[in-house]
Order: sequence, then C-alpha cells, then structure tokens
Amino acid sequence: MYSGGGRMEPKPGTGPPPPLPSPSPSPSPSCSPPLPSPSPSPSPSPSPFLHPPPSFSTGGDMLDFLVQSGSISEPDGLLATWFHRANNKEDLNKALASDVMILEADVTLHGYGTSNEKPIPIMAHPPDIYSDNTLDEWLDAVLASRKGIKLDFKALESVGLSLDLLREKNSSRGINRPVWLNADILRGPNMPDFLPPINATRFLELVQEKFPDVTLSTGWKVTLLPPLFVESYTRAMVEEMYNLIKDIPQKVTFPVHAVLVRAGWQHLSWLLSQSSRFSLTLWQGSIHPNVSDLLFVRDNTHPARVYYDIYEPTLSEFKEAAKRQHYVRKFYPGGDLMDFLYPTHNSDISVTPPGHSLAVRWFTVTDQASLLARLSDGNGGMLVIRVTSDYSRPAVPLVGGSGSSSEPPMLQDLLQLLGHNPHAPWGIYLRVQSLTLLEVLLNLLQLTYSADDLYRPVWISVEDLQSSYDTNNFVSTVEKLFPYITIVLAEQKWPLVIPAAVSGLSQRVALHLNTASLPKGEEELYFLRVLMDKYDCVVEVDTESSPNAFTVLKELKTQSVGRADTNLYVIAG
Repeated sequence: MYSGGGRMEPKPGTGPPPPLPSPSPSPSPSCSPPLPSPSPSPSPSPSPFLHPPPSFSTGGDMLDFLVQSGSISEPDGLLATWFHRANNKEDLNKALASDVMILEADVTLHGYGTSNEKPIPIMAHPPDIYSDNTLDEWLDAVLASRKGIKLDFKALESVGLSLDLLREKNSSRGINRPVWLNADILRGPNMPDFLPPINATRFLELVQEKFPDVTLSTGWKVTLLPPLFVESYTRAMVEEMYNLIKDIPQKVTFPVHAVLVRAGWQHLSWLLSQSSRFSLTLWQGSIHPNVSDLLFVRDNTHPARVYYDIYEPTLSEFKEAAKRQHYVRKFYPGGDLMDFLYPTHNSDISVTPPGHSLAVRWFTVTDQASLLARLSDGNGGMLVIRVTSDYSRPAVPLVGGSGSSSEPPMLQDLLQLLGHNPHAPWGIYLRVQSLTLLEVLLNLLQLTYSADDLYRPVWISVEDLQSSYDTNNFVSTVEKLFPYITIVLAEQKWPLVIPAAVSGLSQRVALHLNTASLPKGEEELYFLRVLMDKYDCVVEVDTESSPNAFTVLKELKTQSVGRADTNLYVIAG
C-alpha cells in the first residue's frame, strides 16, 4: 500500500507498475535468494549530445539542469516529467527509452528485515525486498543517459550505503546531474502511530556526513482514505519540518499530497515562504486531484518553485487549463496584496511596482455606487469597508458609513458585485464592528469563497479589542471558520504589544497604526522597524498635521532587512 512521498494508497504512475520479478527459485526462510545478476544491464537511450555535456553539480537546481540539457525551454516545474518506480531492469529500460526527464526509484536493502538481509542497496518498493537490479547497476545505466535522479529511501539502513555508492560514482565518473534524495521523515495527515517515518535526525546526519551535495526531498507519511481520513497538513506539521531543515545548506523540496494541498494552503504557503531554497512537489496517489485545486497552487506560486508529479489524464487537463488566456486567477485570499496587484506568479509577467507598496491606493466604500466607481478604475488598490449591523437585523453584516437616511446595504450584495467583476484588481479590508459580528461575517466569506467568488485579498480587523482574551477569540474564530485571510491588529497604540495569539500563525498579519501612535525616539523607531520586518504595516497618515510622517515611514522601510515579502502601506488622510 505504500508509495513514494509517504503514500498510503496505490500509486498509479503511468499505470500500476507490474509486480517485480521474484528471484527464482523462490527462497525458503532459511535459504537466501540469489543476488541480482550483474548482467544484462538496462540499455540507456541514445544521448542527444554530440559532445560531452557541460558539468553540472549533483546539488544543482533540477529546472536549471533541464533547461541546460534542452529538455525544457524555461524553468517551470509544470514542464518537468517523471517516471515512477523505475526499479527492476524491465521498468528501467522503459524509462530510459522514454522521453521523461526525471527517474524516480525506490531504494531498500536486499532481503530487508529477514535473515537473508545483505548490505547491498537494491531497487524495490515495499513490500518487495528482492530485485533483479542493484543501486550500483541502476546508477551505471542512468548515468549513461541525461535524465535527472530521484532516489526514494524506504529503509534507513540503506541510506548510508547508498550515499557511499553515490560518492564513489561521482568521484570515479561524475554524476553530472541533480540528485534528489527523498525520505518520509515525519508523520503526516491521517497517519497512524504504528507506522513510523524514517528517523529524521539520522537521515539528515548521514546526508551531511557522506554526500551533502544534493537536493533533499523531505516529506511526511500520509494516508488519504475518504470519506473518513481526509485531514490536511497542519501548522504543527509544517513547523516541525521547518525546525528540522531550517539550518541545513541544501535546497529542499517538500513532497505534498496534491489532494490535500489546498485545504492546508495557509500552512504550506507559510513553509514555502520561509526560504528561497524551498520548493514543493505535488504528488498523487490513486485519487486524482481536482484541476481547479492545481490551478489554485499554480496561481499562488512562482512556476520555478512547484513541481507537479501528477498523472494522466489530469496532468494534460491541468496543462491545458494553465495555458488559457484571461482565465480568472484563483488568488489565495490570505496572500500578499502586492502579489495580487503586481503578479509575480506568472513567469511572463515582470512588473516593478511604481513606488512599491507606498503607492497602493486605499478607498472607503460605503454603498454600491462608491463600489461601482472603484470597479471602473482599472488601477486597483484596497477597498476599506466598515462592517456593522443594526437592531432589526443583528445577524446580517451591513456596510457602514453611508451617513444617509436610506437603509445601509448588505455586505453580501457588495461581495456579489465584486464576484461579478473577478478581474477587478481590488482587495478588501473589512473593519468589523464587534466580535459578535465576526462569526457571521466569516461564514459569509466561506460561502462566497466556496462559490469561487472570492479570489482577491481579504484583510479583517475587529474594532475595540479590549484585552488579550478578545484577541485570542478573534484569532481562534478566524482559524475555525475561515482562515484564508490576513489578520489585522487595528488601532495599535505605542508602545506596541504583539499578542501571543498571533505569534504562531501561518496567516499573514498586519499592524494598523495611525500617525498619533507612531514612535518618536530612536530606540522606538528601531523597534518599529523590527516589527516591519515581520508584519505588514498600514498607517493612517494625516498629511496636514503630520507632513513629515510619510518621509519617516519611507525611510524606515528602506532600512528594513527582514522578510522581503512584508510591506508598508499608507492611507493618506
């Protein structure tokens, strides 16, 4: 039932792999089966190169290698192709003769877990523990081609021996291509305790000691058995992974179950954002992912940072959908506002924001007329909406601030109008009157999102939070009902106190300040700059009473040395 990347379901690949040939004669428990014959070895496909290819580091970027070798035209993970379980010689021959670019194969020990176990790495996927192909032979055949290598370790005992062999091959003949080393080192979604992952600490230690010039593919053991076992990745899971690999020098790709990715996106996107060394590899088992979910990932990541290990016919359908022009981008509502206004997810788009985040425009919307006026403006920005209720309809979110005697419009009507204009480049900042109204609002947003009508940034603040208890309620309600937002801590006063409730969130967090709350002293300004390295900041500036505030803020942002994706915004009064 196991498959690569922690799969606990049959993995179809290019069709279910045929059963690996058993050694003949069949061994008895007391009789060791014959080891694989050293010949005949698989015949590699003819090299397309007339001259020896340029050297390439085993720890180099896979997409750079594929571009250099002429396999793809640009560094885009969707263009990379895979062959799975290229283990026995028959399957390896098929893989080498095909036009796939990357070979994935499974490594264990001969006779693993039996009295016949021998310290010889072989190519077999559990429950198989015998094969007609050793890792030594496998490498010799693959190195005669120009295909990338991904080795999936199924037993810790095979890791050190395999790394020794890789080092020997690299020294004697040169591997001259990227090498990915995969292991499921943590327990992931829906995984029972009695099936332990590979020891993470020892696996990482062996790589650093024996053959560190690789890309690590460290994943979670996962089970997906609908309708009962369908939980996704959690903050605890991704944080545990991050703490394990944050200080290692290698590039790291995280294999994640394609069916579960979207539901856990707030956590996986957080993990991906922690380092430019990180990427994702989406894999599937017997259940095909939804094309819409794949487009969602595609629309919220750079093409070079996600690989798609997806099977037909879903892969072709996904590629066709990704090529369509003018389709509505499935923007993650909790994503970076700047990426929404100045997209970087598409490699064909290269836009430098004029004046960066300080140039973003903020407008207050009080009714349908003011919203329509903004929707006709193609430049985009952020729409600020005060969410209120009245005594006659306490459970209906209304749009406040119209000041007219007419009945205030329902927020639902404005959200529907935005949904009918999906290409309008406007995010929404919802300033909620009270915690009581928050739950109703989040349920409305969840319904709108489920109807595919909320692919734009959503920021939410709650006014008059009086205590840390209130803030905890704010955060926990968001987490429970609709976590796909940016959480805004509004009307912060100096000195700023960041509640503990937001310190461990995967969501983006923004601080809403006003001119009066800005610090004056050098030490306080330094502390504000530190906060700006961690959080987005939006400051309401009264240009008449504080004409120098904008200059001070711009200078602070210039001095920022933290995360590249945090931004400073100004609402000019």
